Amino acid sequence: MELKEARRLKILTEPVFLLLVKTSIPTIIGMLVNVIYNLTDTFFVGILNNRSMTAAIGVIFSFVSIIQAVGFWFGYGSGNAMSKKIGEKDYKEAEIISSLGIIFAVASGIIIAVLSKIFIIPLVNLIGGNASENLMIFSVKYLDIIIVSIPFGLYSITVYNQLRLCGNVKDGMTGLLAGMFSNMILDPILMFKLKMGFIGAGYATLIGQIIGCIVLTVLSNGNIPISISKAKCNKERIYHILAGGLPNFSRQAITSAALILLNVTAARYKESIIAALTVSSKVIALAYMIMIGWGQGFQPICAMNYGAKKYERVKKSFIITVFCGTVFLIFSAIILYIFSEQCIGTMTRDKEVIEIGARILRLQCFTLPFIGFFAVSSMLMQNIGQYFLALIISVSRQGLFYIPLLFILPAVYGEFGIYLAQPVSDFLSFILAIIIVGNYYFKIIKRS
Repeated sequence: MELKEARRLKILTEPVFLLLVKTSIPTIIGMLVNVIYNLTDTFFVGILNNRSMTAAIGVIFSFVSIIQAVGFWFGYGSGNAMSKKIGEKDYKEAEIISSLGIIFAVASGIIIAVLSKIFIIPLVNLIGGNASENLMIFSVKYLDIIIVSIPFGLYSITVYNQLRLCGNVKDGMTGLLAGMFSNMILDPILMFKLKMGFIGAGYATLIGQIIGCIVLTVLSNGNIPISISKAKCNKERIYHILAGGLPNFSRQAITSAALILLNVTAARYKESIIAALTVSSKVIALAYMIMIGWGQGFQPICAMNYGAKKYERVKKSFIITVFCGTVFLIFSAIILYIFSEQCIGTMTRDKEVIEIGARILRLQCFTLPFIGFFAVSSMLMQNIGQYFLALIISVSRQGLFYIPLLFILPAVYGEFGIYLAQPVSDFLSFILAIIIVGNYYFKIIKRS
């Protein structure tokens, strides 16, 4: 109890900027590793110099993103509710909510895995893996292995987010990194040393997920211990888990749906566009995920101080988080624009894919700085309990704007319209976030 109280007092009393740095460094490191982790399969498969294999990684990633969305739903929903309860010094309730979140995640994972295994061919067709015969074959083979990892992945994401949102960032990140590093090490061993080729990447992911689960379970006693036996359902707990995590689920799920629609749209032109979109999205994700890591450092500060009714600290931490994040994204956009071809070239040797990917990357650099305010605004609304406003901001980038633009812009500009969709969507979602925060921010935060 002393450790929990000390962690709570630190978040409620330490200078905001220094506290943001302390809470965000582990999450930024985790996000960096996560980006590298997501790049690993693409990088090593790229060495095989097979365009269909690279495209298959992108196709299956859209499905994996949907699975991650479920984990974020239960992880963020339960973790956010737990953090506010800790701010109120109600540790017993936090443990109950933790148990419920984990049960929801694992049960969902098992159901999704079974259904995915049964309907694997229709599933690959649905997510855009039927652009060519080779793409279909590689997508099915890779997905067949990834399906087994689904329950382990949902468990890991849920426990990690519970630990992180309750202020125990270090242990949560250690568990997550253990699985990622295992995957990264196993990729070249299984693919080349053991001569498993493309399929080795899938097995490396599966083993990494299992290792991550084990380490997270061992480390979970640092704040709120995992205790399934304490799970007790009531309407209020279920509401806060489901409603509190809905913005994260919706954002990730709609992003996944957008990726699937993008693959289907790009398939009308040529396979190289799918590969280029896959590679360029993973490169731009490097800057975006670092920004998200910085924003995640803001979340426990926001939720816990809001629970303790320290509204001025919530407002101050929001302003500092947005300012620093935007400055970082400006510098990132400049660097990625200048070295776009070199960045894309690290992921593939295909000259056509490099040319198209660099063009897509440069366009996205123009609106990259706007993403900081957009992302942190959604986190703010979610952590103070304004779930509906958080939901609107969260789904706007890929749902309200990107998906309609994928129909409109290619119809007007053809292939170039596909490249324009994401930058235009980023700018429009930034404007919407400004309107929502401008109208509601001071009403919500200013209580005294």
